[in-house]
Amino acid sequence: MKILLEAIDVQCRERVPLAICWRSGVYQVEQVLETWTYRSKWWTNKEETREYMLLITTNGVMEIYHGTEGWMLSRIYD
Repeated sequence: MKILLEAIDVQCRERVPLAICWRSGVYQVEQVLETWTYRSKWWTNKEETREYMLLITTNGVMEIYHGTEGWMLSRIYD
């Protein structure tokens, strides 16, 4: 597993990712394995909500999220 935290472009249809554009490559989403929401603690200075997705893509298993910074690639699983 590699932790990346890199900005990505995501092509979606009705909030479901179809393709991920990352490092000059386009990776098709084959299956959404899991989704979950992360909310930071309300007493912190930066309150944030992130929508995470674990995906099977043509580049392997990827964990992405959408938050205040846009779409991010969180992890790639080997």
